[in-house]
Amino acid sequence: MSYRSTIARQPESLRDCLNARAEIEKLDLEPLKTGLIAVTGIGASYAAAVVVASELQRRGRRAVPTRPVDLMEGGDHADVMIALSHRGRSIETVRALRNHPKAAKLAITKDPESPLAEAAGRHVTIENGSDATPSSTGYTGTLLVAGLLLEKLCGPTATDWDALPGLAGDVLSLSAEKMHRIGHLFADRRAIDCVGAGAALGTSEGATLLVREASRVPTCAFDTRHYLHGPMESMDGKTGVLVFGDGREVEMAHQLETIGCPVVLVTARLDIEDGERLTVLRVPAQESRIARGILDILSAQLLAAELSDAAGLTDTKFRYPQTDTKIKAA
Repeated sequence: MSYRSTIARQPESLRDCLNARAEIEKLDLEPLKTGLIAVTGIGASYAAAVVVASELQRRGRRAVPTRPVDLMEGGDHADVMIALSHRGRSIETVRALRNHPKAAKLAITKDPESPLAEAAGRHVTIENGSDATPSSTGYTGTLLVAGLLLEKLCGPTATDWDALPGLAGDVLSLSAEKMHRIGHLFADRRAIDCVGAGAALGTSEGATLLVREASRVPTCAFDTRHYLHGPMESMDGKTGVLVFGDGREVEMAHQLETIGCPVVLVTARLDIEDGERLTVLRVPAQESRIARGILDILSAQLLAAELSDAAGLTDTKFRYPQTDTKIKAA
């Protein structure tokens, strides 16, 4: 299935992922309700882990996003581990769980018989259907299932998860209307930075992977406040910046536009308009940072597809296939 057609399936995929509620209801989550939570995953799953940990913190839990390579040696660094992996076969994440025998664990994957599901002992299935490279429905499906899990683990919120598939369709439609303009402004960039704070830093991490994998343009993710302390100095008329946020990010987007840098601002703010080099993509405000993260990443997926097509790399496979990052199926 092509990357663009997979993105177009997002509303359908998200609707199917709501089925995880039934599985979550059957789980014993009491061991996960106290202590420090490490949310872990590698690649795009680490980006999702940043979003999930941020929402746990908002809900009053002690939680940190942690790369599995920092947990592989063991040591029982956390009381609870929530592991994210679409296929459930990432060697590093499986080893991280196995080397923390005292922690209460839960895995979110597409395969309930995967090595990660086995290592965790508790599992919730992502019913996202088909995915493509780079990941689109796998990433958002992971987040949606995590959002439903947190509703059970931390208590309900005002977030209407059933409305999310329809909102995703609206965001895709509105963003698509501006992609030709953005593609023109972002043509031939020598580098693209992605910037956001808190959960949006996770979205920025996910966006950098999308652009790197789809168009092979060098990218980097930065926390908003960190970006102000020097990293943005290298940006100019030959680069581009993708910004996620409603606060200090808005002023920063205007600053970058002033020096000639094309900017895409993904925001829930209604008082910001397009400029000569600034393009505003609006998303509905959400109480849950996970729900907002799902809506935010959709624009980045469309941008990655636009840049991929422009580079003549539509649906191109990875140049550097790896043989030692996944546990092979029996």
